[in-house]
Amino acid sequence: MVAPGDWRVPGYAEVRTLGVGGGGRVVLAVHEASGAHVAIKYLSEDLRGQPGFLDGFRAEARLLIEVDDPHVVKLYEYVQTPGGAAIVMELINGAPLRALLRAEGGTGPEAALAVLKGSLLGLAAAHERGVVHRDYKPDNVIVRADGSSKLVDFGIAVRSGAGAAAAGTPAYMSPEQWAGHPASPATDVYAATAVFFECLTGRRPYQATEHVVLMHMHQTAPVPSGDVPVPVRRLVERGLAKDPLSRPASAAMFVAELEETAVAAYGPDWEEKGRRRLAALAGLAAGLFPMGGGTVPQVGTTLFKSTLGAFGRSLLGKVVIAGAALVVAGSAITAYALGADGEPVRDVVPLVADELPTPPVTETPSETPAETPAGTPTPEPAETPTETPTETPGETPAETPTAAPPETPEPDPTPPAAAPTKVLGVAVSGLSLAASATAPVAKGTVSVVTDGVAKTTLTVKFTVNGKVVGTRTMALSGAKKYTKSVSRDLGTRPCTGTWGIVATTSPAAASGAITATAKVPACPTGVTGLDVQSLTIDKAGRSATATVRVRTDGTGRIELNGDFRGGGQSSDLQALRLSGQTEYTRTFSYTFPKAVCSGSVAFAATSDPAASSGGAKREVKAACDPPKVTDLTVSVGNQSQGSATITSTVTVRTDGPGPVTLTTTYLRGDDTVNTQTFTLSGETSYQVTVTHDYGRLCDTYYSLRAQTVPAFGRAGALDRKLTRYCANN
Repeated sequence: MVAPGDWRVPGYAEVRTLGVGGGGRVVLAVHEASGAHVAIKYLSEDLRGQPGFLDGFRAEARLLIEVDDPHVVKLYEYVQTPGGAAIVMELINGAPLRALLRAEGGTGPEAALAVLKGSLLGLAAAHERGVVHRDYKPDNVIVRADGSSKLVDFGIAVRSGAGAAAAGTPAYMSPEQWAGHPASPATDVYAATAVFFECLTGRRPYQATEHVVLMHMHQTAPVPSGDVPVPVRRLVERGLAKDPLSRPASAAMFVAELEETAVAAYGPDWEEKGRRRLAALAGLAAGLFPMGGGTVPQVGTTLFKSTLGAFGRSLLGKVVIAGAALVVAGSAITAYALGADGEPVRDVVPLVADELPTPPVTETPSETPAETPAGTPTPEPAETPTETPTETPGETPAETPTAAPPETPEPDPTPPAAAPTKVLGVAVSGLSLAASATAPVAKGTVSVVTDGVAKTTLTVKFTVNGKVVGTRTMALSGAKKYTKSVSRDLGTRPCTGTWGIVATTSPAAASGAITATAKVPACPTGVTGLDVQSLTIDKAGRSATATVRVRTDGTGRIELNGDFRGGGQSSDLQALRLSGQTEYTRTFSYTFPKAVCSGSVAFAATSDPAASSGGAKREVKAACDPPKVTDLTVSVGNQSQGSATITSTVTVRTDGPGPVTLTTTYLRGDDTVNTQTFTLSGETSYQVTVTHDYGRLCDTYYSLRAQTVPAFGRAGALDRKLTRYCANN
């Protein structure tokens, strides 16, 4: 009988303990047959004895098996015996993102974008299989020596929409998590964006010492997008939206937005620059870990294939990574054991999992030898194993036990016939139905994972309020993973209730039909009437006011726009957002920079959605009150030698911008020789220049008289001068 705490996974030699805590311990180990380094996570005796905890531990292994993606830590083996339970997993050279942030603060925008992209790709792989992480945070992102990153810790992951208890790390929990609502891919998008914000700024988006205050901030406080660089503000605003429907529907969709933003802001080489920065930061953190700066021994291909079987083929190419510190990519126990970042320890909740293929499990009684024969032929595995191998990597003992355990019967040496293709998982995501669509086209994405390339039939049904309104059937073959975008015109636009997509396969998935539903967006309100009831402009020609009435067929939100024009001037478009009624009367006002005292003033009104009759317009004639002339001054020009051309100026000042008529008269002696008339308006001070060629000017007076209407005095103003030279032009 193995004493508590003494049990070890057969076939592995422990090198050192990497972390110990109430949840168990994580060790660095070497696979004895190959020399490959791995991480092993042992469940503590106390937790193993708690009802349901062992099931959760096993479920985490199932989730890691399902999410087979280069951006997610790889699980190699799950072992459970009466003596203990453990997960054997990939060992990663790198540093936790938390360590980088603690040491350096912000990473810079390109590096932050690179981290976000890597994490989103890992989350997208999980979302494709209907799995939501629920506890994304910097501690669960490992940055490797080359600047790439991997996602770890699926300890509290659940199926999308599963009604599990609220769980997560408070600083990164979405508003719906705080409210106790089911998790969705948008939940992970929120957490990833919160970490993105922390990479950009060196701090979390919301900070508080009391949980109730932090909850209130996540649920109601504005998104602090002003603290991040302008080019990425839209990403932060989208990812941290309070309403999950306002966020990208999935991590995969967010990646597309990220790529477009990053290229536009930082150039096509943004990711390369970001990874170089991350690699440098990871290198600085290498000393924090047991094997900082060391390399993992390389193991030959032949040895892997001959001694490890399916395990070796899975492991090959994943252990030869050199450069930064050695970090175990763990799951729940790693975070608990190492006490990452002082976060409050959260309970591990029961995990919900479909009956998908379980990871390899070795049920070995404690009295049997630690190693089992390794000579049994093992079929070449598919990308996702469909049969459970019973081998535990190890060396062949000198003698075979006489009493083989019933859980590991002697297999038939003849390789079994190829099994028909099985559907391992089906997921439906990315549901969208435009709120303002006149043609109600529903869209979604269906993902199918199989263990073979033979034909699989996918049937997709579109439903509205539980009623099937359309069906589409597709034949899938030639691959093991399929992602199909599907769409359907729903016919008459639904305005209430729910719509959804139901996906089934033949052969059927173990989980059966997969259904995803979404709330039907409220039908857009239509504008049935729009008119400008009045338009006025004051007697000073400056302040204009318009009254508009709009009628609608519903209480939904509409936008009412208006702009003024007159005297060659125009206002900026003014917009009002209206909702809650079916008829509105609103007033628009505008002050023209310059008085409009002639011509007309116009006001145009439009709406969104547009009124059935289009826009509305109204015009009025501009007419300012006549002003009082407060000053009139004439300055007749001096004669130049040999010239008979005189240039003079007239200054007029008024108490208003209304029109003033100015008449100027040049005289030779008492005789009128030239008269001009000017209309002045829009200002309260004017200066007019007038010129006259006398032809011959000698031994006489020349003068300029100015008169205005309205009049200034009885005779206006006059300036006279005596000729200084005789000139004959």
